Amino acid sequence: MSPRILSVQEKNIQREKLLAKGRELLVAYGIRKTSVEDIIKAANMAKGTFYQYFKSKEFFFFEIIVQFHSEWFQKAAEAFAQSGGVPLKERVREHIRLNFYSPDYLCIFKYHDEIEDLILGMHELSREKAEALIEMEHNAYERFLKLWEIDGKRVKPGVIHNYLHTMYFCIANADLMEKDCIDETFKALLDGLISYIFD
Repeated sequence: MSPRILSVQEKNIQREKLLAKGRELLVAYGIRKTSVEDIIKAANMAKGTFYQYFKSKEFFFFEIIVQFHSEWFQKAAEAFAQSGGVPLKERVREHIRLNFYSPDYLCIFKYHDEIEDLILGMHELSREKAEALIEMEHNAYERFLKLWEIDGKRVKPGVIHNYLHTMYFCIANADLMEKDCIDETFKALLDGLISYIFD
């Protein structure tokens, strides 16, 4: 008897379950210590099912990194749309601060070498996918600037992108910093970014 053919909806559910379990494993163990076997075991699926949706472990984890970014921009859009009497400048500051200390970001900091290797490797495996991630970020910053009615020539989306990555590298490389000054350094960097955008 041949196996039952899954509907598009069932396939989407399988794929999303793999990604959800992979995300849990990424947060807990990182990329290097997580194998395809770990992912399929956590999702209770066959290895062949994994390869129906993903070319490799690298493509799989890259998709999770793209998910992190997409969710960040979605949450940002929601946070910036609701004022509650709080000035936009302060909502942007608070959103960035909260996200940098969220479990997903902390995971990215914890395993930043592995994630950096993954993203650099994606340039070789699929330049198109790697460039799409950079373009997604750039377009999101561009949209926010338009929404905030800020001149995109004065405040460049690429500078915001680079600035946020600089802040990320600062926290990710905390072992190279003076430990008792990290929070204050982060605040100073964040103040600089807010000033660049709004002042």
